[in-house]
Amino acid sequence: MLWKLFKKPSEETATTLTDPDAHINQLPLSFLQQLIPVGDLPVAELTALPISVRHFNPGDIIFNRGVEAEQLIYLYSGTVFLEASNGGGYAVEESTFKACYPLATYGEHAFNAIAKSPVKLLYLPLSSLQRSSKPINNPLINPSNVPSALRGSVFFDRFCEAFSADNLHVPSLPDVALRLRSALQKEISVVDAVKIVNLDPVISSKLIQVANSPVYRSANPITNSHDAVNRLGFKTTQNLVTSISMHQLFRSKNRQLNQKIQTLWKQSIQVASLSYTLASLSGEINADEALLAGLIHNIGALPIVTFAESLDSSQYTEAELQASIACLQSLVGAFILKKWHFPDSLQQIPVNTTHWYFDDGQPLQLHDIVLLAKFHSQLGDANRQKLPPLNTLPAFQKLGDNALTPDMSLKALQDAKIQIADALNFFRT
Repeated sequence: MLWKLFKKPSEETATTLTDPDAHINQLPLSFLQQLIPVGDLPVAELTALPISVRHFNPGDIIFNRGVEAEQLIYLYSGTVFLEASNGGGYAVEESTFKACYPLATYGEHAFNAIAKSPVKLLYLPLSSLQRSSKPINNPLINPSNVPSALRGSVFFDRFCEAFSADNLHVPSLPDVALRLRSALQKEISVVDAVKIVNLDPVISSKLIQVANSPVYRSANPITNSHDAVNRLGFKTTQNLVTSISMHQLFRSKNRQLNQKIQTLWKQSIQVASLSYTLASLSGEINADEALLAGLIHNIGALPIVTFAESLDSSQYTEAELQASIACLQSLVGAFILKKWHFPDSLQQIPVNTTHWYFDDGQPLQLHDIVLLAKFHSQLGDANRQKLPPLNTLPAFQKLGDNALTPDMSLKALQDAKIQIADALNFFRT
């Protein structure tokens, strides 16, 4: 039961609160480690955090919408109602999964927070959010960072050994995509680019298809690759050719594993679609690059599934495979994209979209768009209750209120997705 995670045993390593009037002398380590994302900090750092506690009575206003957040706030006990501008909102109760997430991070508060019962809140410095959201040390080379669930896993250990020995099967980007990416590093003509695109009839036909989609088409329909490249431009052509060719990688001869790979591909399409939409709404990020970034965000899962394909199914469990993917896909993904000589902004997509609260301190970046797209792609999943409040994400704060509303309405996204549906259909065949 989830409430057991929040049980407050008296005999446990704990951190002392800074407020002498808190009436809670210590916080147990097990409680602190449930807080997302600060619970991921090393124990020594976690227990050294300066934490204060404040008490509120029923009806008290904890913070007001529009006021700048100065601290990271978590619910310790009681119930808090977060009221949106339209009067709606939601309640956060102690000992629930929602209480694992902060009630507020930085930026302006998007809700009014009202105590619905006697409430105790924990206040932490905002700097602890950024420290805890940094990617962990590489568990592929540092055994101390291996999650407890995978310690002793033969599958996980053998995969790490294969990776360290450079014996891992890493997918190669299809030849046309590689040639075009390499050629565009130099000064080439449209004719030269078209010669490369036409090496693969499937890719050239799909490029024509997308050039005639509602996003790019003009009064005159396009019937050849030359006109398609001319209309799209080199940068868009490069991103789209890479995106189209990605589908060839998501295949397995093993029927059961192929189903898993196809699920990964569908997830990447969904995230890519939302990334394109959000980038268009932001007006700050190139939409075609965001589309490609969404498609590659989970590319690191492929070598892990392929490795499973080389083993007998009796040598690993489904749980081991899933846990290994969750632990390693970001690191393996960055490794693959580096081997493909992708630019840094794309190489770091798998890593920078792993943690909901990742923040590099920069204005809106490509990885922020993909992270928000990943969030929205999971809103319809069975695990949506485990998602953090959208308004607390640093990426959301950077996007601003113009594209997404604080009450997490998807209407704007759905409307925009309809406009590009034709352009995305070519990824499904």
